[in-house]
Amino acid sequence: MNPLKKIKYSRIFILGVFLYILFRGLILLIGLKTSVLTLENDFYSMKTRVKAIVVRDEYLIKSDTSGTLSLLVDEGEKVQKLQRVATIYNKNVDNSIEREIYNLKEEIKNIEKNNNSLQIGVLSVKKEQLKILEEKVKNNTRNYYSNISGVVSYKYDNNEDKYKVDNLSSLTKDDIEKCENNYISISNNKLIKPHTIIVRVINNNEIYIVFVSKDNKLFNEGDSVKIKNEKYTVNGEIYKKYNKNGYFTITVKITQQNKEIYDTRESEFDIIYKQMEALRIPKESLVKKDNKKGVYVINEESNKPEFVEIKGNYFEDDKDKYIYIDFRKNEISEVDTVKLHDRIILKPNFINKRVSKIN
Repeated sequence: MNPLKKIKYSRIFILGVFLYILFRGLILLIGLKTSVLTLENDFYSMKTRVKAIVVRDEYLIKSDTSGTLSLLVDEGEKVQKLQRVATIYNKNVDNSIEREIYNLKEEIKNIEKNNNSLQIGVLSVKKEQLKILEEKVKNNTRNYYSNISGVVSYKYDNNEDKYKVDNLSSLTKDDIEKCENNYISISNNKLIKPHTIIVRVINNNEIYIVFVSKDNKLFNEGDSVKIKNEKYTVNGEIYKKYNKNGYFTITVKITQQNKEIYDTRESEFDIIYKQMEALRIPKESLVKKDNKKGVYVINEESNKPEFVEIKGNYFEDDKDKYIYIDFRKNEISEVDTVKLHDRIILKPNFINKRVSKIN
């Protein structure tokens, strides 16, 4: 062979060996520098922020006379149907007369209990005094009773007739967007006129929030949700979804008692529509192989990346940067997919998917 050709082939061979070593070194370097993510157990909440209005089954009690208002139960207290909740005293009496009547009854009870013949005259006088006072109260007071069993509030906003449970299907986007909190407080021991609102009673088993959604798939009737704002978190259930020609009004029935919501008409809420113990996988780690969606998991024995399909129980939100794998359900169902503590390639590319070893 021509010596020049030998030298040429030798150079090509050396260059080839050099390039191979360089390539293997590059592959090794990529294996060392490839970013991986260990899948950890965590608890995740999927939520959306909305403005919502609160609609209740609630009743206003109004005065039908003038006088001094006496509120008889604490705000937030549960009352029974036909329980007395307020009294209005006209100018001839005030609520101190109730204390006089109570004291007289106690005195009469004690005298009768002792059965002392010397006290018969006193007993007769006390009973006559009691009769006069009770007659005076009867003629100069007006009692008010709750017509339902519910929770008492001493605030109102004059929208109780507009936002009624019977009107849930007719509420619109404008109703929700334009609504504001404008509650008025009811004062005890104040002079009032006829037709004044004196008590609001709330049926605490019929409370709803209503908000607007453009997504037809996100909320379905019967789904459980959590409703959260700056002051409280309550449980709820999607009660109704009304199609409003271009958007939906979503009605959630509150299934957990909370006093704060009794005096809220509108608020910004987080609607937590899904919560799970899950593995969170960045979408940038996802690849498609043979029309299957998955990730590259590092084999713990060989340290070599292997494609593993994402399947079974998982949740994907188009607005989120992650997918969530419900690995507990997958374990129970024996689904062969990613598992707790798997290491995955964080940003797979043409090279790092093919390296022989990743540390």
